[in-house]
Amino acid sequence: MNPSSGVLTPLNGFPVAFGSNPTILTHDPQNRFLIGADNGADLLHVFAIDSTTGSLKEISPSPYITKNEPGTVITDPSGTHVYLYVSGENVAYPGQGGNQVHAYNLSSTGVLTEVAGSPFFTESTGISESENNPAMVTDAAGKFLYVQDLTNLYTFGIDASSGALTLLQTLPLDVGDALAMDPAGSYLYAVGSKSILSYSIDPASGLLKLAKSSPTVEASGAFTITLSPNGKFAYTLEGNNSTFNLVSYAVGNGSFTSVGKGYPGMWGFQIAVDPSGSFVYMPLACSFCPDGIYNVIYEFSIGSAGALTPLAGSPVPGGVTPLGITITSQSQ
Repeated sequence: MNPSSGVLTPLNGFPVAFGSNPTILTHDPQNRFLIGADNGADLLHVFAIDSTTGSLKEISPSPYITKNEPGTVITDPSGTHVYLYVSGENVAYPGQGGNQVHAYNLSSTGVLTEVAGSPFFTESTGISESENNPAMVTDAAGKFLYVQDLTNLYTFGIDASSGALTLLQTLPLDVGDALAMDPAGSYLYAVGSKSILSYSIDPASGLLKLAKSSPTVEASGAFTITLSPNGKFAYTLEGNNSTFNLVSYAVGNGSFTSVGKGYPGMWGFQIAVDPSGSFVYMPLACSFCPDGIYNVIYEFSIGSAGALTPLAGSPVPGGVTPLGITITSQSQ
């Protein structure tokens, strides 16, 4: 990524073969490892990132068997633990299904070992939406983990030493899809049916309280959300079937106000904002979208008020079925 223009250029050696249906991607805060869930094969992959070339090399013994369908995957702010949300049932592992969070220790060499007591259950048997959406986040200090499924929002406490989880709170939701954390730590944002919900966070206990509700532009609601690094702007994918739109919002004191124009014909699971807060990237994997363009990445610049403008030459090739996207803090 060119940090001045925002233009993406394919690196040598890419694309890299990666499972049968990779979806959500993340990387550790130190930019050492790329971690991705393959929900087609029930596997979790860990790759080393070359800091000079950006090339990837899978780290043995990766990939890891997740037993059930993997979805959202994140690292904690220290880069020492990985959390993976899984759901569903697998006949190969009877009695081990249900909505749960797997916790792993992440070594300095990129090897995962499961935390004692993992997996940690949400105590819900409802269908999970986060299997394909970024519906799990931590606070900036890594003290609390928040998980959303189709019907509930969960708060877990994180043991500072072991990374183990303790369920602290369960709040009901109308329809839940994805989460984003206010960089200042004042609010947790949840998107779903018809609205963006803003929850205030008790800094001591981590517990949530619904503070505000902002209507989405599309009546059917949003299913993914990403914030700019300063928390002043938010970007969502809204709609249903073949009418998905990329929508921009200004964010202030927990309230969302739409800005600029929306961009139709989008579909992917993650939206990325570069670390400088200057550019937005939207992978498009939707072969059924109206304009017939897919397997690409759309590039946008962010205006002073948060509105988006397509970059010249956008979109660019994005491999095969690009659903997830993540950007390291070291532009290549």
